Amino acid sequence: MQETLLRVIEQSRKNQITQPLAYAYRVADSVIFAQARKARKETGIGDADFESELPLADEVLEYKQRAAIFRKALAKLPPMRRAVFIERYLEQKSRQTIAEEFGISLESVKKHLLRAMADMAQATVFQAPDGKYKKQDAP
Repeated sequence: MQETLLRVIEQSRKNQITQPLAYAYRVADSVIFAQARKARKETGIGDADFESELPLADEVLEYKQRAAIFRKALAKLPPMRRAVFIERYLEQKSRQTIAEEFGISLESVKKHLLRAMADMAQATVFQAPDGKYKKQDAP
């Protein structure tokens, strides 16, 4: 509405308008169609059109490989050490609760956890194709 009125006033300063009402309707139509065309304009395809929330295939593969390394390392732990590790880090139980459930001292739980962490860290070390040993990220 304001744009239509502004255009009519500007044109009336330049030229005399013989039928101002008809001219105002014509300008209003023109403004409405121009706004509709502008709203309809398609934007080009951008990066956002190809984005996905899903992980990439190589990320999935890497995760599966790291999970397999973790499972193998966990399976190699002695039974009591593995059980304490699982209860603490996978079941989120406190050290005190674990000590009570297994009938061992709190110090024993701490030692099992410390040794389990050392064993798990050692299991994530691998030999690269260049012959150097590298630490792999934790799963």
